[in-house]
This record gives sequence, structure tokens and C-alpha cells, in this order.
Amino acid sequence: MRGVQSFYRDFYGHEFFRHFRRPPDLDNKKFRIQFALKNSKNLLLHVLRNSGHHPCFTHVYDHGSWDNLKRGNSRRMVLDRAFFDFDVSNTQVKKIKNLLLSLRRHGPVHERDQQEELKEKIRELIINDNIAKKAIDEAKDFSMNFKELFGKEPILFFSGCKGAHAYTFFRASGFKNLNRAGAWFAENIKKSKSYECLDLAVNLDALARLSRTPYSKHQLTGLTVVPFSVEDSYDEIMEKSINPQVEAFSRMDFTSNFHEHLKRIDLVESYNAKVEKTRENKEMATSQTYNSGLVNDHRTFFRSIMGTPEREYPEKEYVMYRCPLKSHEDRKPSFMVHKNGYQCYGCQKKGNYWQFLKDYYGWRDEDVKSRLKNFNGC
Repeated sequence: MRGVQSFYRDFYGHEFFRHFRRPPDLDNKKFRIQFALKNSKNLLLHVLRNSGHHPCFTHVYDHGSWDNLKRGNSRRMVLDRAFFDFDVSNTQVKKIKNLLLSLRRHGPVHERDQQEELKEKIRELIINDNIAKKAIDEAKDFSMNFKELFGKEPILFFSGCKGAHAYTFFRASGFKNLNRAGAWFAENIKKSKSYECLDLAVNLDALARLSRTPYSKHQLTGLTVVPFSVEDSYDEIMEKSINPQVEAFSRMDFTSNFHEHLKRIDLVESYNAKVEKTRENKEMATSQTYNSGLVNDHRTFFRSIMGTPEREYPEKEYVMYRCPLKSHEDRKPSFMVHKNGYQCYGCQKKGNYWQFLKDYYGWRDEDVKSRLKNFNGC
């Protein structure tokens, strides 16, 4: 496709410092999956090598400098956009996808005919059975509501499978905690508009997020990640994805005043976080006073409540669960338990067993104290 490099230059910037990632399906993962980028030419070369064979993901945010990218320093990121992801959960697609992945683990050409047959089944579900329509319709509705609130609509993309993406741009601004402000907005608009497909996990860890690269082909469908408008019908979007043509893009057309709203959220949520921290410190002091050796190792304690961890790291002395606190969607284990407590990297909740029992069961301090009277310790 002609014009892709120009699109990337306008979309990501003339010079930037991001990661490109191509997660493999192979059991043997000894080769590199992440590469550093500094311009649109670098990105295009990686997309050309991997598009249609591996997922093509690009870091949403610019790290600001080569050194910050190498160090993974999120405090220096250029915060100039917000990203929202809409995705449909479908049992038919999931079943076929699992069969396809089991073959791809042996290589992208292993049992090639069977792989192509499974890919075609997924494509038919998406194109003919309108599997992605709910996510696309929600993204369109989100776009119209967003424009009404903030002056400009976000740019929308079909994901190449069963979802849609939305990006809004704003003047690069600093926030104390973009994750917190973005997550608050996403959670509230999801509730108020009943967006079933909006993935809150994307906004809970926005700074670490990578998204599918525009105009790359999905490795399981062969469909291209393409932009669409609210006026496009489902069939028109599918046609764009099957026969993609690079569309003109101007960032100013999708630049909103959303950052002003995020700043206001950030101020309120920063204050709420301070209040919450003070409360947690008081509760921690209460739990430590009562502890007296009740829980010597939180990993054992959590195993007694939640069962076997999703992942175990004996050499690092911690285990990982999917967050059980139900305050967010946790598709990958983000709830870490170590000897002295726990921390969730999704919802940011942390503490010791006392705080967990309160959050998990909705107990008060008196309830916890009462329930632990006959606890033998662990």
C-alpha cells in the first residue's frame, strides 16, 4: 500500500521512541519479539516483515528519548493521546482460534492447509456473520458521544478481527497519574452508556499499552487494521479491510480538549488517593497490632482462599493471580502476592491479609477481627 509510511509519520510523529512487538505463537520463544523504533521508516520495515504472520503492536506513547525507551522510563513519556479498545467475546471464534493457535505453535506453515481452513472460518464469521458489529457499533456511539463532550471525534479503526479501536489526540500534557484519570473516565462512560465491549484493562495500564499497528494484517484473519467513520456501514468497513487503501490523515481533525477533562479528574482522584492512603495506613497499623504472627507468609494465606496461583515464580518469591477484587477486568494475571502482602498492577490495590479480607468480603475491621479469632496462622 502506498502512503503507509506517511500515515505513520503523521500518526506517530516525525521522530519518536516507541517499541514494536510481534508476539510469536511458537513454543520456542528464544528469538527477539520486541524492537526499538525511532521513526516511521523503522516501523514500516517491521510491519512489512511481520504483517499477516505475527501480531504487529506499537507502543501507544512516545518515551521521549532513546535513553528513556531503553530504561523503560514511563515518567518521561509524551502524553498526547488516549486509546480505547472495544472487543467482542465470541465462543465460536475462541474455539477456532484455540485450534489455530495449537497448530501455529509449531510454526506458521505447520499443517498450512488446515491453518488456512481455520483462518477462513474466522474470516467468514467476521465478514458474513457480523461478529465484530457490536464492538464497531459501540465504538461509533462512543465517537459521537465523545465529540459532543470534547469537540472532536476520535479516529476509529477496525482491529482486523472482532474489535475496534479509538484514539483521540490532545496537546501533550503532564498528569500526575494518566492511568488513574483515564481509567476513571473509561469506567464511568462504560457504565453510563452500557458499553459491554469497552475493555477497561487498556486504560488501567495505559502507559504500558501497545496497540495493533494501523494498516497491518491480523495474523489469524488476514484482515487489515483500517480506519472507518461513523457513516460507514459494516459491509463497507469489511470491504476496506479486505482491499485496503491508505486514507489521508490529519491529526488536527481528531485533536480534542480531552486533556483538560483528564486534568480535572486527575486533581480529584489525586486528592481521593491521598485520603485513601491515610485510611490504609491507619488500617495497616490496626492489622499489624492484631497480627502477632498470624500470617507469616501471604502466599500460603492466599492459596488457602484462592487456590493454586495462575503463575508461580519460586526464584522471585512471588505468585500471580487474576485480580479477585472485581474492580476491573483482568484478562492476564496482574495480582501479585509476596511473603508480606499483595499488590494488583491493574487496579493498584495493595495491602496485607487484613485489607484483602475487607475488600474481598466487604467486611469491617470488627468483622475481620471476629473471623480471625480462631485462625491458627500460616
